[in-house]
Amino acid sequence: MDSPLSISKTIVEPESFHTLFYPKSIAIIGASKNLIGGSKYYIALKSSRYIPDKGKVYLINPKIDTLFGEPVYPSILDPKVPKPIDLAIIAVSAAIVPKILLECHTNVKFAVIYASGFGEAGNEELDRNLKEVIAQIDTRVIGPNGLGILNPYSKVQIYPDWAPYKGNLSYIAQSGGTMARLYLCLGPLGIGFHNVVSIGNAYDISIAELISYFNKDSRTKTIALYLESVPNGREFMQIARKITPNKPIVLWKGGQSERGITATFSHTGGMAGRYDVWKAMCKQSGIILADHFELFQDLVQTICVRPSLPNGLRVAILVAGGGIGVEFTDTFEKFGLEIPDFDPETVQTLSEIFPHVNTNFKNPVDLGEWGYNPVLFEKALDAVVKDKNVDIVVFVREPERFRIISELLNIPDAQKETIDSLARIAKKTEKPLFCNPSMNKDDTESYKLRHEFQIAMIKAGIPVINYMLNIPKIILQLWNYRKFLKHEIFDKNIT
Repeated sequence: MDSPLSISKTIVEPESFHTLFYPKSIAIIGASKNLIGGSKYYIALKSSRYIPDKGKVYLINPKIDTLFGEPVYPSILDPKVPKPIDLAIIAVSAAIVPKILLECHTNVKFAVIYASGFGEAGNEELDRNLKEVIAQIDTRVIGPNGLGILNPYSKVQIYPDWAPYKGNLSYIAQSGGTMARLYLCLGPLGIGFHNVVSIGNAYDISIAELISYFNKDSRTKTIALYLESVPNGREFMQIARKITPNKPIVLWKGGQSERGITATFSHTGGMAGRYDVWKAMCKQSGIILADHFELFQDLVQTICVRPSLPNGLRVAILVAGGGIGVEFTDTFEKFGLEIPDFDPETVQTLSEIFPHVNTNFKNPVDLGEWGYNPVLFEKALDAVVKDKNVDIVVFVREPERFRIISELLNIPDAQKETIDSLARIAKKTEKPLFCNPSMNKDDTESYKLRHEFQIAMIKAGIPVINYMLNIPKIILQLWNYRKFLKHEIFDKNIT
């Protein structure tokens, strides 16, 4: 897992990284009309009102005098540019990055190298030159080969059309595209971010340094990571082990197969390491692990929305349709989860609420058509949640049916009635709850209904997992995390 890419450099105190995410002055070196490079940062900052509110942006380019009506300076060394600059965005060709970085020495606190084309592209001489310069200068560097940083609170932005999704999730990704995917998928659901970093090759500022800062950051409640490699895997795990008792870390590890490990080197220039080693070390360090993006997204959603950990692996399944109950039962048992018998009192309660026609009150529970009534379903869920033989409850609510339910039951808004009732149950229990929307129809309107339902459920504090197969995987990761916190997982070689 170790990599030769690490650079020996003095590590700053974690608190110092506040300036990186809350800069008062930004220099965009290589500012131009080219949207792929420097101007996108300027337009993003301008559109987010960073400039007039709390900071100043300085445009740097020796080939032009003005840009977008703003003065452009020939160099960061220009006397009209105040020193030191908190953050420099370096959007120039790879060949001149080392020269630009030397000019940043003592004049810039933090720099983001947007350019690629170093070790990951096979340019070994340029790569060595860059590393030597980074090791010499006082400036701390993010990258190269990354998109940089984003903070919805300080209004530091990358693209002008990205909404400022504010929240308590801090996120580091070794892929700009993957960084964008999580931000743009979770943000619209109501799960917001604090500090976001596309770290690229990570030649200077390390993942370990950043998560140490996130651990001390009061606004950060959850840490998400997409990693392909780290320079010192054991050091990273040791630091993570100290953080996970305080704040959950959710990791998607890229580079799992032989070809995937090879691909990580051409992407970020790092050695990925064997995936089975990563799995073992994550388990022993309390890291919640995902092996693909959709699971990563659902794990982060779960931890942010309802971070309840199970006391066991006994799952109750509550549905309105026998076939779905069988499907869930088969899948969960294949993953080693238990579908227990209910306490007789629970069965008795359910039998008193529902008619004994097209219903089943054993686990998995099939409430038939009666289960679509929000009032009756709330009573059923309440009974099942209280059962002493149940650790986790998984239930199905189908957004496509709410309109017809409203009409048949003369309810003004069946979705609102359903969500309000589910929220009441969620507040009364600490047990993990998962909702699956069980897609009924594959058309635009149905997608819209499911999306709106998920947003409302997240507000109510209940995660909605669209892909049923992810639910048992999430449960097992939460179970591993609970065992770690209870000191039931321990490896003397990790401490």
